[in-house]
Amino acid sequence: MLGRMTPSLTGMLTALGPLLHHDPMVARSRKISGQGVSADRVLLTFPRAAMVQADPQALGDLIGAKVPDALTRHWQSAEIIHLGLDEADTTGDSVRKLYLEFSPETAPEQGLAYLGLKVGTQTRLHRYDLLDDPTSVLADLALPPDLQDFIFGLTSTCPILRVSEAGSARLSLDIGLMDCAPDPDLLDRLRRMVATLNPIAAGPVIWPSHVAIGRDRNGLPFVTLYGWPDEASP
Repeated sequence: MLGRMTPSLTGMLTALGPLLHHDPMVARSRKISGQGVSADRVLLTFPRAAMVQADPQALGDLIGAKVPDALTRHWQSAEIIHLGLDEADTTGDSVRKLYLEFSPETAPEQGLAYLGLKVGTQTRLHRYDLLDDPTSVLADLALPPDLQDFIFGLTSTCPILRVSEAGSARLSLDIGLMDCAPDPDLLDRLRRMVATLNPIAAGPVIWPSHVAIGRDRNGLPFVTLYGWPDEASP
C-alpha cells in the first residue's frame, strides 16, 4: 500500500519503473524535532540485481545529482539500493537520497553498513557504521536524558549504527528494532521522548522497524520513527 501520494513521489515512482525488473518496496517514516515534524518521508528499496541496467547514474538522475566516486567505486559491492524522498525535512530542506547497503561479507570497509548521498540545498555524504558500544557517541551528542535512557534500554539486544555527515554537526544513532521483541515499556518511553522534543507531534502507534536519534546538521536533537503506518493519523 503506497498511502499518501505526493507529486514528487509519483514522479519518482514513474521514473523508477522502467529501471527495475519489479516494483520496489515502499516504507514510510516520520522525523520529529523541536522545529517541526516531517511526515512526507518515503524510502523505496530494491536489490541492486533488480536494476535493468547496472548504471548508478540512472538513479543519480532521479535525485538530481551526479553520483560521486565514493559511491560508484563501491557500487558492485552493494546488495540493496534505497531511494529516499523527504518533502520537508525539519531542517527546512527538501531532500532526495540514494543509499547503498552492504552485507558484512561485501562491505568495502569493515563495519561499513551503508553509504548515503543526500541532495537538498547542498549535496552531502553520510556514513552508517556498525557500533558495538554507543557510549562515546552519546557523550559527543549530549542528548537530553530521556533520549539517552531510551538508547541504553536497547543497546544490549539491538544492532546500532553510527551515522555521520562530513562537514556538519549531524551525528546520530540508528537502532534496528525489527529483530527485537516489542517492549511496551520502551514504546511508552519513546512516546514520552517524542513529546519532550515536540509536544504537539504524534507519538509512535506501533513498534517501529528502527529509530534514529541524534542531532541534525544544525545541531538540534531529533528522532525519526521508521515503519510509520500509512493509516496512522498525522
